[in-house]
Amino acid sequence: MKTEFRVSGMHCSGCEVLLKEELQEFEGVDAVRVSYPEGIVEIVYDADLLGKEVIAAVIGEHGFKVVS
Repeated sequence: MKTEFRVSGMHCSGCEVLLKEELQEFEGVDAVRVSYPEGIVEIVYDADLLGKEVIAAVIGEHGFKVVS
């Protein structure tokens, strides 16, 4: 499954690296793309192993906010 999250609070490439590294550690994640200029996180994952709620929680735990 591929999902895109709109994320606020990212302000540099370090934010991109942090989120990408954290999300890639989860079992079932196939690909992650993070762009702070665009304010997005795109993730390809196995929905049987990982849910959107977990991904959003990880983003929030690092001081960023998932916006609708």
